[in-house]
Amino acid sequence: MKWLLRYCIAMLALLCLSPPGYGQAKLSNAQLDQMLAPVALYPDALLSQVLMASTYPDDVAAAAQWSGQHTNLSGDEAVKAVQDQAWDPSVMSLAAFPSVLDMMGRQPDWVRSVGDAFLDQPDDVMDSVQRLRLQAQKAGSLASNSQQTVTTSTAGGSTVVSIAPASPNVVYVPTYNPTTVYGAWPYPSYPPAYYPPPPGSVFASALVSGLAFGTGIAIVDSLWGDFDWDDHDVDIDVNRYNNINVNKKLDARRTDVQWNHDPSRRGNTPYRSAETRQRFDDRRVSAQRAHGAQGARTVGAASRPAASQQDRRQRAQEVMRQREGGGTAARRTGGHQAGARPGGAGAHAAGGNRSLSRGDAQASAVARSRNNNRDNALRGVNSPAHARNVGAAHAGQARPATHQAPRRVSAPPRGHGGMQGGGLHGRGHGRR
Repeated sequence: MKWLLRYCIAMLALLCLSPPGYGQAKLSNAQLDQMLAPVALYPDALLSQVLMASTYPDDVAAAAQWSGQHTNLSGDEAVKAVQDQAWDPSVMSLAAFPSVLDMMGRQPDWVRSVGDAFLDQPDDVMDSVQRLRLQAQKAGSLASNSQQTVTTSTAGGSTVVSIAPASPNVVYVPTYNPTTVYGAWPYPSYPPAYYPPPPGSVFASALVSGLAFGTGIAIVDSLWGDFDWDDHDVDIDVNRYNNINVNKKLDARRTDVQWNHDPSRRGNTPYRSAETRQRFDDRRVSAQRAHGAQGARTVGAASRPAASQQDRRQRAQEVMRQREGGGTAARRTGGHQAGARPGGAGAHAAGGNRSLSRGDAQASAVARSRNNNRDNALRGVNSPAHARNVGAAHAGQARPATHQAPRRVSAPPRGHGGMQGGGLHGRGHGRR
């Protein structure tokens, strides 16, 4: 019952730290220790990347979902598999550790709380980690073993406890119960947060006290962060970083650089404090607007091919209507001229064909040829069988003028447009 009561008090205290009720007051040591208790005993490199990643809560949620869908991937292999994702590299690095992403994915409010605390009070966060490690040492829970190496040093009157993997290429993530591993908890009103895996989870374990370690994870380049405890900085090993983050490389001329938060990757999540908002929010909002504009351009570009296709279809239909109108006019003109040809020279005199240019006569002949071919195809007048089977009664029936005229007309005098037109007609038919 006491454990349950302490757990309920812890949940109520964390609700006070959750985003809706944050306020802007500086977090106390008790609040920071309560918040960081679940991860303070992680190896330094892993913890540094957890703190960096927590400043991008939207990316963490997406990465946790991805990890849950790719349970067969871990270590460098998993980090390489997410290189095309639009996440911050610190979040990508956590794909190597499915159990860590599982916990962070189940506790989005805690992730945001830790990230905002690290942005607002980075020195205080790092000091909290050291307090918790010293407390775990005093309780006999933190010591070197086959999975990790724990070292203690003193600098500037402060004791620094560092945790590193016993083997540089194999990392063991500790699993522990914060309510027991730190011994007597000094803040009864702020009991340590504890987020065990749900029953049935592949990460669940029956812990009573102390640290437990699961299967080691093979790591070569996925852990590229580390703490500078003296200066309260997070440093990046550029070589390791560039070896794994092939799409987001840093300047290789520097071996180590300090980590700085990138507000353009923050997403939709606002910052907690007014001071942090003043430092980062303009760039965060600008990045969001740019992202929205880019999305709008992408949608517009996707819609343009359909619009262009519709425009081309409409233009083609308009051209066809114009051609049909021109063909009708040409048939009327051709019929009038064919009917005039039996009149011989009078028709030519009336038509003024001599005044037609060679180009006009050629165009008229091409139009007549097109119309004649279409009419012949419809009526079958060019079929030899049809000609043989025509009855005597049809012999005297006049065929349409457009077909009869070339057969009945007498050869006009040389130089007349009628003969010239007939020659162009034949050549026009050959080119069509």
